[in-house]
Amino acid sequence: MNNMQELKNSAGMSGDLLSLDPSEELVFHGPFNRSVCKKLVIGNTSKTTRVAFKMKTTSPRLFFVRPNIGMLAPNESVTVDIFMQPIVIEPGQKRHKFLILGAPAPPEVTDLTEFWKQQKSGHIWDTKIKCELVPAKSDDQYRQAGGGMVAASPRSDTEGEYDALEVSEPVAKLLKQVSVLEDERSALKDEIKMMREDGVEQRMIRRSQEGRRSLFTFIACIFTVLAAIVGAFYGKHYL
Repeated sequence: MNNMQELKNSAGMSGDLLSLDPSEELVFHGPFNRSVCKKLVIGNTSKTTRVAFKMKTTSPRLFFVRPNIGMLAPNESVTVDIFMQPIVIEPGQKRHKFLILGAPAPPEVTDLTEFWKQQKSGHIWDTKIKCELVPAKSDDQYRQAGGGMVAASPRSDTEGEYDALEVSEPVAKLLKQVSVLEDERSALKDEIKMMREDGVEQRMIRRSQEGRRSLFTFIACIFTVLAAIVGAFYGKHYL
């Protein structure tokens, strides 16, 4: 029996140590001229055993997470906030990944940093989740906070994973608020654009209607004049 099967048996489970929601892919939607936040729910599938988790990423400069390490009681779950920093999107750049590690943790474990240092690779459960970046139509160039330009270079599948950096709680709250405000600003901008377009359309309809009414009035006047001329001619020559 291999180490992974022994690991699962020791945790009292037959499937994965941890569940992920979403399970395969994190989709980040542009524009990317600001921090974008996505949520990943990590759950302990065991009914009897505590499980420690840890997050790694292929792009430690691009992503910050909170929390990046933790302990889950049986059937417990945690929501991880993942913040993607402002970047410049380049063609073919969609290969960022997260590696989620899991290991059963005895009740006496309190120092998670030391716990993970002592774990052997054969006794660690792991799974990967991809990051898909979907640019907005207007995504051409973006500035990193502070004014500098940052290019996100293509990632290969052979690149290593690094510990995902954890952002402090005040900064995480601030980034969330900024993201929400940017979403609201974008929604208001779209709404104003639609209102303007509707206004232009309504004005064009009114002008078209007024034009048709003017044309009808002009034609009616022509017919009236013609009728008067014909009437006068008929009266003069036949009456």
